[in-house]
Amino acid sequence: MFANPNSLSRAEHDAAKRHAGLAPAMLVALAGIAAAVPAAHAETVYKWNDSGLTTYQDRAPDSGQDNGHAILNHQGVVLEEVLSREERRAQRARVREEELARIRDRALLATFTTEADLIRTRDDRIGMIDGLISRLDDRIRILSERLAVVDKRVQMQEKSSGEGQAQETLYAEQKSIQRNIENAWSLIDSKAEERNELAVKFEDDLVRYRELKEERWR
Repeated sequence: MFANPNSLSRAEHDAAKRHAGLAPAMLVALAGIAAAVPAAHAETVYKWNDSGLTTYQDRAPDSGQDNGHAILNHQGVVLEEVLSREERRAQRARVREEELARIRDRALLATFTTEADLIRTRDDRIGMIDGLISRLDDRIRILSERLAVVDKRVQMQEKSSGEGQAQETLYAEQKSIQRNIENAWSLIDSKAEERNELAVKFEDDLVRYRELKEERWR
């Protein structure tokens, strides 16, 4: 059922007129807001360096320019800094390194309850390498003594039969012993380097462990 307009009171009639005039007013307001948006964007300035020259423009640089740029307002205040490709890569690397450092710190505290535990583990690990190097030294000494005996037998046979005329088995044994001595020395060098790296690592861990413990007590 629709009300007869003639049956409306004066107050109701005035209210209806106010509502009828609201729609055009709202459209005008929205149109003003829409018109203002491009103007606001037009005040944004993009600044970047291109081959040593500073460029200002009212739009962002194209995708081919990836050296970073700044976004400024009409007063020249920097609103945002966009990093270059190299800067973004370096930033990701820093973030990753910081995360790895936090992981190492947590592992350090979880592995060693006290500083004495860390020192004991260091001494055990280095002691194992020292023991292996010592055994390799003994092996080289024994091989060298055996090589001296074989060399003497080769010299004796060559003296009577001529150079290169000793038994083939002696030459083969001579080469085998020399090869084993070289391998032992190579392993000693490798283990000595491993020992030095391990000592440096544990020294760094010890310093960092003390720092972390001090931070916890603050």
